Amino acid sequence: MLAACMLAVAVAGAPPGRGVAPNRLKLTSRAFVPFTLEPARLAFGVGAAELLVYDEAEKYAYVASEQGVINVLDYAKAIRPVVVSSLGVDLQGRVAKSLALCSEQRLLLVAVTTPGHKTANGAVVGFSTAARGASPVPPVQLFEVEVGVGPDSILPNHECSTIAVANEGEGVYVPPSRAHPLGYLIDPEGSVTLIDVATQRATLVSLSGLASTTDEHLIGKGVHLPFPLKALEYFDMHSAKKSGVVDLTEARRIYTPATQLEPESLAWSTDGTKLFVNLQANAAIVTVNARTATAESIVSLGLKDWSVGGGTDGLDTVRDKKCLLKHKPGYSTLRSASAIAAFEVDGVGYLMAASEGDGKGYGEMDEAKKFRKLIISGVEFHPNFEEFSASSPNVLRQAFANFGASSVRLSVGSSAVDYTNPTLPVFKRAIGFGSRSVSVYRTADMARVWDSGSLLEKEGCAAFPWAHNSEQDEEYSLMYSEAYKHSNQKTQSDIAEKNTRSPPALSGDACANRGDGKPGPCPMAFTVDERSYKDGPNIEALAVGSACGRLLAVTATKASSIAFVWDMTDASAPALLFTRHLSPASRLKSPPIAYAAGSIGDIGVEAITILDAESSPTGSAAVMFAGAQSGTVSLYEFLLPNGSRCLPPGKPAPPPSPLPSPPPPLPPPSSPPPPNPKIDMWWIPPPVAPARAPPPPPLPSPPQFEMNKVASPTADRGPKEKQIGKSSAVKITEGIMLATVAVGGFAGVAILVISIRKCRKVTKKAPASDSKFWSEPGSEMAAAKK
Repeated sequence: MLAACMLAVAVAGAPPGRGVAPNRLKLTSRAFVPFTLEPARLAFGVGAAELLVYDEAEKYAYVASEQGVINVLDYAKAIRPVVVSSLGVDLQGRVAKSLALCSEQRLLLVAVTTPGHKTANGAVVGFSTAARGASPVPPVQLFEVEVGVGPDSILPNHECSTIAVANEGEGVYVPPSRAHPLGYLIDPEGSVTLIDVATQRATLVSLSGLASTTDEHLIGKGVHLPFPLKALEYFDMHSAKKSGVVDLTEARRIYTPATQLEPESLAWSTDGTKLFVNLQANAAIVTVNARTATAESIVSLGLKDWSVGGGTDGLDTVRDKKCLLKHKPGYSTLRSASAIAAFEVDGVGYLMAASEGDGKGYGEMDEAKKFRKLIISGVEFHPNFEEFSASSPNVLRQAFANFGASSVRLSVGSSAVDYTNPTLPVFKRAIGFGSRSVSVYRTADMARVWDSGSLLEKEGCAAFPWAHNSEQDEEYSLMYSEAYKHSNQKTQSDIAEKNTRSPPALSGDACANRGDGKPGPCPMAFTVDERSYKDGPNIEALAVGSACGRLLAVTATKASSIAFVWDMTDASAPALLFTRHLSPASRLKSPPIAYAAGSIGDIGVEAITILDAESSPTGSAAVMFAGAQSGTVSLYEFLLPNGSRCLPPGKPAPPPSPLPSPPPPLPPPSSPPPPNPKIDMWWIPPPVAPARAPPPPPLPSPPQFEMNKVASPTADRGPKEKQIGKSSAVKITEGIMLATVAVGGFAGVAILVISIRKCRKVTKKAPASDSKFWSEPGSEMAAAKK
């Protein structure tokens, strides 16, 4: 997210449209980053590569871990980057929430907080950057400046004279104690801090002036408030579910509307006079005058309409293992952005936003409610919300027709519910989270000039149907792994569920084959639609920058690892150039298995950096992805349609050279992992291949399918509802081709396995009643259905 904002400054005034647009990416290198400063401490699911910035002057990348350290990657040899532990930074019990870097000033900036002190002020720490030489010099702390509560994003202006900090000010519900039997709520105000680099003087920019003294002012502007004052009164005093369970008395007494505003990410205007502050929980943008250090305006980003007339092809909210996009009459979602990036085209400033979608929660109180826990029929609310009434009979009928007894998350915030009378709240309409898209706004008036509609789901599924709204995160770790040890009780329970099969267990989501023939966490191909009822594509990372003589934008889905590359030459109509899957090995291998094999790609991408040819360690335009959960940093070069690289202007293309060697295999862990516990279902016997069936009909010749998928501007987009990809073929990096063929309404599944090493073909067929996919014993694919 930060890298995106930094590049927003760097590309100000970049001349778009003068080069040839790239049409694919080539993996140049991949580094596995430890989650501590010990090189051998490597693990999936512990946030080893949460944040990323790159120093083009010294060719060092700084990678922050959730475990309180910053590792340094040396890109002197770009095809084989190495972790230089001696240059790493230990944050002494604090964790980095954001990174920024001023290369010319040799300044590394880190926003830090202290775990367990969520409502305390944070700090910005300045370090000198590592200096290359015969004896490289590690970063040295230069200063530390106290900022507001929960600094979540940090961004210097172009000259690196002013550092902006977004203080999210998230609230927390303190658990019950003897002094407070019901617990209590602390919810600070969100704010912005501006730091003068020369003097290290910090100026707090309050948002209370914009918020006014009553919620009605912000609600009237269309700004979403997750828990307005009268909503707190409802839950505290009138809710049959929560009254007497929570204590919000003190929180209501000291409440201000600014406690509802939560700055998430930042972008500077091209001239450095304005700072754009993204409020994710509020689906709004605040503009700050950097010269006067005042918040000038707040603009709602509005709602996305998913009805037939909303300008989309619909969305997928059903876990049916299919790519079915449907319109939802009466349903809208908040355009809550996770990342923003500013850029300029033809002298006009724009802001690009990636909408992840996320609700606000206080522990005991959560704005996002599962549909089936809110509405139980077309005429009735759940008993948990028996005080609610509908603004019209059609509201509940439409909502129930759309979602039935599903787990789709709906908001109970101000956009969805009118709390004017807190004893009898009125449910106005069904509102979800996130637009499942990227959008472009004109900064002069924050008018939306473009939105990607349904393209992320539609093109992502067309290219990689096995990754459609799929997920791989820390919950897909093994029991008693490093991820398990570093997780809270809730995540440990989720990990246990992902490692347990049902049956024989009463509850479990494990697959029969985690990728090595044993039961355990499911590979990505068996989690299709897992995020459809939540946030769909789950876009969190975004970067805008110049490469190949074009202005490009790169986004990536966090849970399913699909990257989208856009041409921003026309800001009012960006063109999707191609897609790329960042972890093809995850198709048939669960994260721990792919990680141990060294074949995992980038999972949980939260940081993207675009590098022009002059900045890239390879001398060719490139992009870097940091996979937070995979603990990986990957460098990809952009390739042009003729296969050439994007070199600096005037530099002749070098003669063809052999491809670089693949990244070195993952080093073995410092100690052998513990044996699989019983929860891994060791007692389940290995599958036995069914009796040989008659030979199936010959397979049709499958189309070649690369990990880069070029978007076709003339692709058929109708009808509005359709299933994408009934028959598909995927070229897998391990050298296996899988083709699934529907015969007589899916009478069976035929699998063709091509072993590159042995050059032989094996075909087996399982009857429709069998729940397993079979392949030749000993081959790398012995996948089993969940």
